[in-house]
Amino acid sequence: MQAVAELHYKVHWRTRGGHPGHHASARQGGGLEFRKHVPLLDAPDPRRFDVHASLRDPFGQLQVRVFQQRSAIPVIAIVDLSASMRVGGERSKLARAAEFVACLGYSASRTGDAFGVIGCADGGVAPLYAPPSANPALAVEAAQALRRIAAPGRDADGLLAAAPLVGPRRALVFLVSDFHLPLAFVEQVLGTLAYHDVVPVLLRDRAEHARLPNWGLARVRDAETGQQRLLVLRPSLKRRLDEHARACHDALLQLFTRRARPPIVIAERFEADDVTRYFLG
Repeated sequence: MQAVAELHYKVHWRTRGGHPGHHASARQGGGLEFRKHVPLLDAPDPRRFDVHASLRDPFGQLQVRVFQQRSAIPVIAIVDLSASMRVGGERSKLARAAEFVACLGYSASRTGDAFGVIGCADGGVAPLYAPPSANPALAVEAAQALRRIAAPGRDADGLLAAAPLVGPRRALVFLVSDFHLPLAFVEQVLGTLAYHDVVPVLLRDRAEHARLPNWGLARVRDAETGQQRLLVLRPSLKRRLDEHARACHDALLQLFTRRARPPIVIAERFEADDVTRYFLG
């Protein structure tokens, strides 16, 4: 069995979850981060009695130390299963998404977080749904399920139905897609996930952006609709295609900056260390 790499992530908000874990929490508990002193009657734990604070108290109350708990968070991968995810050179984008999910789930279990996966197809359908769980085997099973899915979806409308499946607690959500989608639709999806901490995972493939010749014939096919078209290539058309691709990419980055985090870009190969540098850099 191939070893699964490990990545590291962090969030900049305090979770309210009660399960002990790795992340800063808004709850008081048995952590190591000192919060404040309170009277013994407000926090009846004599093990945390502070002699010096009690002697300094002007009202003569016994003071105890209160610490900030560190808690677990839900980590969710929402994966686009539309037909364009089948496209790829040596390995499809869906295969790379499966590799990312396996690594993320393994890392979440090592961190002590609950991990879940939502695979979204067209028509608001979620053909793959694994609710958040601390079971370390979930990541491997979810990755295998992704590899078996043929990604028959003609669109990505299922992404709009994913938010209720994430759950009521604020989660770290990885939105995995090639984002070959209308910009307004992507903004709508991000709007449904606005309560959560969303990290877009942008899958790119060189086969989709191969260098085109200045002259010649090219048959192109829409992976979502299956429609084909014959193009007569010429320098002016090639220039317009390149400019359109750059404009779409720039607009997507601006949208992510406004509504989520900057994207993690996965091109030909997925490297766990790149994700770690994204969070810690």
